Amino acid sequence: MKRNLGRLIVLMILSTISGWGATYQWEMLEAPQTLYVQQSGVVRYECTFSTSAADYTIDFKPSGTEEYRASILTQRDRIVEGKRVQTFDVLITPLKEGNIEIVLEALIRHTTFASIENASIGRDNVKKYDFDDETAYLPKVIISAKPNSAALSGEMALEVRIDKRSVIAHEPVHVSLFLRGRGNLDQYVPYELNISGVNIFAEEPMRDISPDTAGFSGEIRQEFALVSSKSFIIPSITIDVFDTSTQKIKRLQSDAAAIEVVQGYERSNLLDPPALRDWSGWMRYTLYTGLVMAGVALGEAVRRLWKLRPRRKVKRFWDEAKTSKELVMLLSLSGEKHYEEVIELLESGRVDLREAKKRLNILFHNDSVK
Repeated sequence: MKRNLGRLIVLMILSTISGWGATYQWEMLEAPQTLYVQQSGVVRYECTFSTSAADYTIDFKPSGTEEYRASILTQRDRIVEGKRVQTFDVLITPLKEGNIEIVLEALIRHTTFASIENASIGRDNVKKYDFDDETAYLPKVIISAKPNSAALSGEMALEVRIDKRSVIAHEPVHVSLFLRGRGNLDQYVPYELNISGVNIFAEEPMRDISPDTAGFSGEIRQEFALVSSKSFIIPSITIDVFDTSTQKIKRLQSDAAAIEVVQGYERSNLLDPPALRDWSGWMRYTLYTGLVMAGVALGEAVRRLWKLRPRRKVKRFWDEAKTSKELVMLLSLSGEKHYEEVIELLESGRVDLREAKKRLNILFHNDSVK
């Protein structure tokens, strides 16, 4: 009896609150007037309710168009003088030059009293809330996008490391490419290194980046293994970046490097200097054939060992989540639709934090393969 009375009091309070209702107003607090193509900027929106609006939820997942990309960078929810205020920082990246019109919308969801009542008293085993949904159209923003021919924009630096300058034939030379800074690092395309007469094995880039007001900040790392039987030159690696600090295209460039390749044997140590017998030609043929086959086998072994070498684990943004609730918030803030299934599984309690992260890693791997 006491338990039912407590539920009744809760329902009366919620009924009174929902009976009051709440109005809301969207504002655009700040936005860049001009950006260059592929340069990211932050547009800040704010929604203010007339009450604490505990029974309201904002479902805001901005989507881009052919003219721009859009994603939520940060989100903040607070109470100011009894009124609920939610602030969203949206990252906008122009894809085309010209005047770009940013038109976004959000879904305002209000939990109905009947839904609260059913969930509170367990009527018909109801566990989910029902919502009254209303679409809110956010203030329009116009950004002038200036032309930019570089695929990457921001403030970045290039570093190239070469582990050795002299090797034995078919011994691999390891080259590491590092691109560090802030900007649209998420748009980095794997660098293609081509050298005549050299077998090149390249790994997929490792991206240790996180959201930033300029797009993303962090480091991109790409590994190469170069195998050859002759000396060669590693050409200068160049990447063009639109430098947002100088508003000019900047060419990031490494120095060319000469690699000396020495043979793994001396002919004088393998062949006897005395007069050759009649069958010496066959011996030389057998020896040369064996050396060629050994070189091929060594190259194949190097290739297999390269694939099996331990790789540094790529850190994903969801690895920071310590609870299921934190993971749901991070996935929701990403604005990516293909995370919705995992979000739904977490909210329904069908998977725990560990299982959800496994699903996300599988999903990321499948997307990378595609």
